[in-house]
Amino acid sequence: MRRPTSTATFGARALTGFTVTLATVALVACGAQPVGAPAPVAGDAPRSDNTISAVQPSPDVTAGGSDGFSSITLVEIATLDQPVDAASRVNDAAVYFVSRTGTIHRFVDGAFAPNAVLDISDLTEGDGERGLLGLAFSSDGATAYINYTDTSGDTTIASLAVDVDGTFDRTTLRTLSTIEQPYRNHNAGDIVVEPSGTLLVPMGDGGSADDPLRVSLDTSSPLGKVLRVDPRDGSVTMVAKGLRNPWRVDLFDDRLWLADVGQNQWEEVSVLDGVSQRRGVPLSSSSAGASSAGNATDIADFGWSAYEANDRFNTDQSSPSHIGPVVAYQHGDDGCSVSGGAIGVSGALQGRYVFADYCSGRVWSIPTDITSPTMTLHFDGLDAPSAVVRANNDLFILSLSGTIWKLNA
Repeated sequence: MRRPTSTATFGARALTGFTVTLATVALVACGAQPVGAPAPVAGDAPRSDNTISAVQPSPDVTAGGSDGFSSITLVEIATLDQPVDAASRVNDAAVYFVSRTGTIHRFVDGAFAPNAVLDISDLTEGDGERGLLGLAFSSDGATAYINYTDTSGDTTIASLAVDVDGTFDRTTLRTLSTIEQPYRNHNAGDIVVEPSGTLLVPMGDGGSADDPLRVSLDTSSPLGKVLRVDPRDGSVTMVAKGLRNPWRVDLFDDRLWLADVGQNQWEEVSVLDGVSQRRGVPLSSSSAGASSAGNATDIADFGWSAYEANDRFNTDQSSPSHIGPVVAYQHGDDGCSVSGGAIGVSGALQGRYVFADYCSGRVWSIPTDITSPTMTLHFDGLDAPSAVVRANNDLFILSLSGTIWKLNA
């Protein structure tokens, strides 16, 4: 695997399409220990605080790519220390951006509020693949759900009440589930709310390399799974297995789109269909320990680590019902770490899944209504994109080095 070793500075605030590469990204081998997305950019000096700023966009620059997508533009709107996620809530014009360092910031009318609406920096450590990683809101907007690694490095799913003004009431912080992590990487970190009110939490395989604990296909472990968490009682079921590090996911039209970071050769985008109809297998406790009795056939199987994409990987692992990826791309010029995506709901990208690669800075889209889609490249050379997210029906691309872009289509 490879990753960027230096950060480029853009002079303009709007980026052209892939026919012009605006950043030169140096890549080096990172060794046998996989990094996953997002890893710290080697050579970057850590920021001393959660500096935030809004950016006045310059006139849009036309995006390249292919016929039908010439209207797409990418405009820098703000900067934030290590942004990794964004979310919106009903009847609120704001977008809530998540800093991996442990804070959440409200962005509305082109500016951030002066103070963070939530600060849990004392409960987490934003380092490597740890920190405050995911945010979602209940359907009525009154409750926020967060996914973070605690000071021991374990995944924590928690809820908080949200005031009318968008401020999170930390006194109401309630832990719903804690999942032990054996290594420092592959924590995944996203969280989404189903229409029923339950939560979907993607889990990585616990880290290191090659699935050393062989947990991804093991239904006695919550690692390498998609978990369903009931916020009423903290009960947990697993609805999918065989995942390596599904860093970002998007739930749209009862389909869960998973960007799963690869190992040696392939990056994958997979889809879990009919999510609401999947009963799953219950786990024995809210701490997500051993599984209780259940039908293993209720769990969708994405194959890791018996497979990496469609290639056989660990031969001691079995995955007879392996669900292959919708698309997979090979390590090389296209990158080495898929950083997640979201479905566009308007303009030229309506009905398309938009995703990026952390290493190459490339941004693609694929149609969601065909079984073997072709990747369309829209942008190239972005600086360390950590996520593509949808909030208030807009698409945003977040850079771990601080930039927040709005994708106009």
